Amino acid sequence: MELLQYLAFPTQMSVDIVPIRDMPFAAVTVCNANPYRKDRMDVAVEAYADEMHINLNESTPESLAFPMLVSMFNRNKSDEFEKLGFQLSDMLLTCSYNGINCASKFVHSLSAVYGNCFTFNWNISTNKVYTLADLGSTLILREGLSMTFYIPSHLSFPWMFFEDGLILFLHDNNELPYLAKNSIRLRPGLAHTITYRKSQTFFLPKPYTNCTTVVGDNLRHIYEVIYDPYLAHQVAYSEALCYELCEQAYIFSRCFCILPIPFLMRHVFSLDDNGLHFTNTCMPNTTEEECALTARQKIAENASLMAIWCSRCAPQCKHTQFSIDVSALLAPTTHQKASLKKILLENNLNLSLPNDFATNYDAYMDANYLRVTVTCASPYVTINKQKAKLTFVDTFSAIGGQTGLWIGLSTLSLMEFCELIYRLIMKQITLCRYRRNTRTEVQIISSTASTTENLPNQSQ
Repeated sequence: MELLQYLAFPTQMSVDIVPIRDMPFAAVTVCNANPYRKDRMDVAVEAYADEMHINLNESTPESLAFPMLVSMFNRNKSDEFEKLGFQLSDMLLTCSYNGINCASKFVHSLSAVYGNCFTFNWNISTNKVYTLADLGSTLILREGLSMTFYIPSHLSFPWMFFEDGLILFLHDNNELPYLAKNSIRLRPGLAHTITYRKSQTFFLPKPYTNCTTVVGDNLRHIYEVIYDPYLAHQVAYSEALCYELCEQAYIFSRCFCILPIPFLMRHVFSLDDNGLHFTNTCMPNTTEEECALTARQKIAENASLMAIWCSRCAPQCKHTQFSIDVSALLAPTTHQKASLKKILLENNLNLSLPNDFATNYDAYMDANYLRVTVTCASPYVTINKQKAKLTFVDTFSAIGGQTGLWIGLSTLSLMEFCELIYRLIMKQITLCRYRRNTRTEVQIISSTASTTENLPNQSQ
C-alpha cells in the first residue's frame, strides 16, 4: 500500500516568507512609447517608396512605414531597423541605483512593438547584477533605481497606434520582457514611483510534474534575435513564449510566413523534424497577412490543434511574480527645472532638442519631463515550493516499520496461543487429578463407614 502511494507521487505546497538581504534587484526594461524618430523615418520611407515605385502623393508615410519596417527586417537589415528608433541617449538624462551611476548599465533589445528597448540589471557576464545590498557612497532618500528622462515628443513619428511617453516592464534577471502584454505606461509631466514585492513559485520536475527548465533551440533563437547573440546564454524557459512560438510554427506551415507580433523571429520549428526553418515576416496588407491572421484564429479556437502543435510546451518549473504599486506626482518642480536648465541649454548630453527649446524651456519641460523611481518595498520574498509528500526513504521506512510490526505481532500472537494451549492442558491435568483424588477419598470414606458399621455386629 505504501509503495503504491509513493508511485502516485503525491505532493504538497509549502509557503515561506524569507528575508533575502542580497536579493537581486529586478530587471527593468524601458522603451519610448512612440518608438520611431520622424526625421529618420521620413528619409527611410521616401527611399522605400522610390525602391518600390510608389507615389508618395498617393500614399501617406504612415501607411508605408509598417511595410517598410517588415521589409527591412526580412532583408536582415536589423542595424538600419535599430537606427530608425530612439536611442537611450536620445532621452535619458540621469540614472542612479542606490547612489551608483547606472547610465551605462543598460542592455539593448529589439521589440516588435516598441522598437529599441533598454534593460537595466540583465543577467550577463559583462554587467554586474545589482542586489539590494549594493549601496553607493552617497546618502540617498530612497533606495532603488531612479531615472530621469526627457521624452523628445517633437521627434515622434505621427502614428495613430502610439502615444508619447515611456513603456516600463519589471521582470526577472534572465527573463524575456513580454512588453506587448505586461508593460506599464508612464506619462510625461509626472514623477512616477513604482514599488514591487517579489514572490516565487517552484514546482518539482518529473516524475512529480511535467515542468521543465530546458531552453530549446527555438526559444533560444528568439533571445538571439531580440538581444545580441552573445547575451542569450543565461536565459530562462518560458511556457508563454513557447506557446507563441508554436502558434507561429503553425502559421508558417499554412502561409510560409509569420506575424511580426509579439516577437520578431527568423526561424520556426516544424512537426516533421526537430530542426529550425528560416522564415520571413508576412507583408502587411497582403494575402500573406490575411492567411496568417486566419491561421492564427484557427489554432487559437481549436484545442486539439493547439495540443498537437504545442505538445513540446511543458509548464515551467519556476515562476517569478512582481506585485506592483504605481503612484505619481506632478513634475518637474520649479527647482528641478532650474537645476537642469544649464545642462540642457548647453546640451552637454547631445540630446535632439527643438530649435526654440531655450525660448520655451518651461513649456517643453512641463510636457516632456518624466521621472521614474523603481524600488523594492520589502526584502522578504514569498516562496511557494512544491515538495514530495513521500520520499523514497520515507516509503521504505514505512514498509520496513509495518513489516517489522506485523512480524512482531505475529510472534507475540503465536506465543500467546502456545501459552493458552499450555494453560488449557494444565487445567485439564489439574482437573483430572482433582477428580481422581476426589474419587479416591470417596472410596476411602465409604470403606471406613462400612468397617465401622460391621464392628458392633461382631461384638454382639
